[in-house]
Amino acid sequence: MARIHVVTDSGSDLPKIIRDKYNIHVVPLTIQFGDEIYRDGVDLSVEDFYQRLATEANLPSTCQPSPADFVKCYEEIAEPGDTIISVHLSSNLSGTYQSAVLASTMINQEIEVIAIDTKSASMGIGLVAVAIAEAVQNGASKEEAVAEGERVIEELGVYFVVDTVDNLKKNGRIGAAQALVGSLLNIKPILTLKDGIVTPFDKVRGKAKSLKRIHDLIKDYAAEHPNRPLRVGVTHADCKAEAEKLVEALQSDLNIKDLIISYIGPTIGVHVGQGTIALLFYPETD
Repeated sequence: MARIHVVTDSGSDLPKIIRDKYNIHVVPLTIQFGDEIYRDGVDLSVEDFYQRLATEANLPSTCQPSPADFVKCYEEIAEPGDTIISVHLSSNLSGTYQSAVLASTMINQEIEVIAIDTKSASMGIGLVAVAIAEAVQNGASKEEAVAEGERVIEELGVYFVVDTVDNLKKNGRIGAAQALVGSLLNIKPILTLKDGIVTPFDKVRGKAKSLKRIHDLIKDYAAEHPNRPLRVGVTHADCKAEAEKLVEALQSDLNIKDLIISYIGPTIGVHVGQGTIALLFYPETD
């Protein structure tokens, strides 16, 4: 019987317990510190990454998986007649999606690969992958599962607070947030993703006020959709206590069907830097 498999990349920041629950396969990006190259989540743990990030004089770089990396994964999990839904980091931030598309032309053509550009990052990718995998587990066809993923992409809310835009600037991922470079002391930018590009949303003085602002944004959204429980992701770059405090506040105020909290892994952490907290959410269907 033909099967449907879900693949994503390490930029999705999904905890192992969630990947295992939904049988989601991960192809890692690589992180390079000087001459040392590591596969995200394979050769380099989140804890080790942030320790090095805090002490290295130069920022590390990231590299997307090669098409051959995807081919290896696809051929390991699928047989002729199967479908792979491959869910990836914004094509405006990385070449990962393009590698997956190219890989789809390099494998047995009796294996169908549907590559999806989430136009997102971190748990934004993860929430799309989980929505698709959950639909598959519930008996959805490939068309229905892809349609659910596309709905989530369309309705996904993304806000993240960074301690500084320096990492985004140095790694060339600053996008439309260039205007925030050189902001006033203690301004903590609230950023979003628009068409997969980092975009400024608001500037707030102080991190606590910035986190309250994104809390208020999701509360306003929930008030506008009172009959639609939310699926929520909260990710953090080595600031667990602050993230847990935000999660506690969200759970007390909102109708949340499911909430995933995790670290921002090396793939995304390189670019946003320590201290970043991201809030990602979408509503259940009517």
